[in-house]
Amino acid sequence: MHVVLCTDGVFPQALGGMQRHSRLLAEHLARRGDVRLTVIHPHAAPIFDPALGIQEVQVPAIDTSRFYLRELWRYSGHVAEALDGLKPDVIMAQGFSVWKGIGRFSDRLIVHPHGLEMFQALTAKERAIGLPFRLVLRHLVRSSAVTISLGGKLTGILQGLAKGSKARVHVLPNAVDVPDQAQVKHRSEGPAELLFVGRFAFNKGIDVLMDVARRLVAEGRGDLLRFQLAGDGPLLASMRAAGLPPNVELLGRVDDDELFARYSTCTALVLPTRFEGMPTAVLEAMARSRPIIVSDVGASAELVDAHNGWLLPPGDADALYRAVLDLAASAPEELERKGQASYAKVQERFAWPAVTQGFMDLFRQVAGSR
Repeated sequence: MHVVLCTDGVFPQALGGMQRHSRLLAEHLARRGDVRLTVIHPHAAPIFDPALGIQEVQVPAIDTSRFYLRELWRYSGHVAEALDGLKPDVIMAQGFSVWKGIGRFSDRLIVHPHGLEMFQALTAKERAIGLPFRLVLRHLVRSSAVTISLGGKLTGILQGLAKGSKARVHVLPNAVDVPDQAQVKHRSEGPAELLFVGRFAFNKGIDVLMDVARRLVAEGRGDLLRFQLAGDGPLLASMRAAGLPPNVELLGRVDDDELFARYSTCTALVLPTRFEGMPTAVLEAMARSRPIIVSDVGASAELVDAHNGWLLPPGDADALYRAVLDLAASAPEELERKGQASYAKVQERFAWPAVTQGFMDLFRQVAGSR
């Protein structure tokens, strides 16, 4: 069976959750040895280890200085030309990478739109900006054989888009590489360390986190917790200009080695995001046996419940404040139980071998139905 994975970027040549997913999915599929895999991408090849046997097809990249939606259309035209020459059994399209000429691929096309941010906009301006993307995605969903949902609240959105068409929605979560053993040990002394990993932007709730950090300092509780923030983004400059409270530390952009070390030593991961798909940072922290504080958006309820953390209303600073105080008051044994629950859940449902098998089963269904 010949499967072609189409993407507009592969990590680390391109940054983002979908781009990281493209790399990891390709590598895990290739390691199985039971599928012929081609990846269409915009980077100078080769970017994968030649030992994996992945065929790489490079197409011209998106010009980020131009109108983005038009560039996606242009990029998808190059992808379509490559697909015409490859004639695969199954096409797996990340995001909008298969769009132009989609009708000639419909019977073998799987679309993976990931986080559906254009359906979770908060302001009227954001909703207006997202409208053309919503219309395009509706067309892609209805023109595909299968659309993948990460689960949770995202499934209902996609089922609504597919209604009245022959397309079906199939749930497959994001995945993570899971260490062989749980890392549940927590420090019994010193302040709790809450790690934030993400873009410093309004949608990630970084302002909510900063409000809580300042409130704790104002109340004389600044020594209870330390917030370690990994990443950067458009709000970073204004945060620095406003001055950081003493319980906040900026880590900047960190590489994977440092990030995984931070997961293993922090008390918990905190992500007060306003909208999301299935956050990779949450999965990675769960794999390192950490409790999680996260907003109930997208598919995050598939990952977190009272057994392994705190699931909060998005944008609610009071709820986040209560959750971090609850965490700070928790005994080390309770935090270890929550961390163990994180590890057990991610090992059972979200490890790459199991999710890769789910993709293979879906590929065979699509190929067989033709």
